[in-house]
Amino acid sequence: MGTKTNDSRMKLILIVCAAVILLFSSGCRHNRREELITPVVTKDEKFTGFFSRDSGGVTGADGTISVPMPDGSSVFMMGDSFLGQVVDGKRDSSVRMINNTFVVVNPKQTGTVSLFGGTYDNPSALVVPEKNPGHFYWPGHGFVRDSIFHFFMSRFRFNGTGMWAFEFVNTDYFRYSWPDFKMLSVSSFDYSVQNHVHWGHAVLDEGDFIYVYGAKTDTSNRSNAHVCRMIMGSDGMPGKVDFFDGVGWSPDPLASRPMLGITSQISEQFSVFRYGEYYILLSQEKGIGTGEIYTYTSSAPSGPWNNKQMIYKTTETEKDRDIITYNAMAHPQYIENDELLICYNVNSLQIRKVFENAGNYRPVFLRVPLALILPVKNNK
Repeated sequence: MGTKTNDSRMKLILIVCAAVILLFSSGCRHNRREELITPVVTKDEKFTGFFSRDSGGVTGADGTISVPMPDGSSVFMMGDSFLGQVVDGKRDSSVRMINNTFVVVNPKQTGTVSLFGGTYDNPSALVVPEKNPGHFYWPGHGFVRDSIFHFFMSRFRFNGTGMWAFEFVNTDYFRYSWPDFKMLSVSSFDYSVQNHVHWGHAVLDEGDFIYVYGAKTDTSNRSNAHVCRMIMGSDGMPGKVDFFDGVGWSPDPLASRPMLGITSQISEQFSVFRYGEYYILLSQEKGIGTGEIYTYTSSAPSGPWNNKQMIYKTTETEKDRDIITYNAMAHPQYIENDELLICYNVNSLQIRKVFENAGNYRPVFLRVPLALILPVKNNK
């Protein structure tokens, strides 16, 4: 009897141990499986390559604000740009920087064409403030209606010497024909002068309204996002404009107030777009040396914004304190496999480093799973 009892106890112990081992191993497999399907941000080599060419077009720039065209191509509006040949990763120090260019990605996403003024050997900015000598343009955002490319440009002027010796003057509103990119008209978007918001950084075409977003630094030195909306007239020009006043809409430009729910410092350039039932705002934390890229979601184009997510943190500054990243942008027309295409700009506080290494002045493109951005109920 004693032997049988001991045998029974031993069998029971073995069964319990086997069950524990099975349960543990099952849990490990489950955890490993979950680790494999965790959304991960990856570098988009194709688009990074488009903006890392060594000759034949723009070989370095920032800005990188895209507008989809009717044929499936996209115009990337670039800020300060270099042309000229890059050899062994280095840029000739005699190459002159110009203030803006367009880079057009073709509909099949197989290549790009660079648009600029002057000649390749003696280039100039594509868009020039002809009525304001001594001023220059950096790009805003835009939209296309009836084969007319509408876009904003921020006008600046130099006010001294050095890397930061410039100041914002006003926002101008352009209309170009498409696909030949010939200027039809330019007018001053005077609201920037009135309420000191740098309008035109992001534009959202919602049919009845065109939503125009901008950034403003308040008296406490905090950068906030504002929004106005305009109705397009039958002549293809902006008509009535109203401003978000914190509650609703007001025709008074001075009533403009920051959108609610954005707790990070809004970048000078940022993105707002619609995806399904949600509006998504993407911005990189403003400031030298910051690398956090955030998204927010809302059920309305004017907010309030919530569901704050830090989707990526750049690392270039951690490797070299002279290298900075800024003004991350979204390119929703290139969403594929439930991944959003975004980019951020790279620059150097030491100008010599953008000549010694051309990669120090070229945008980096990433693929971000939408599961990292959308509210949990929409994650798959």
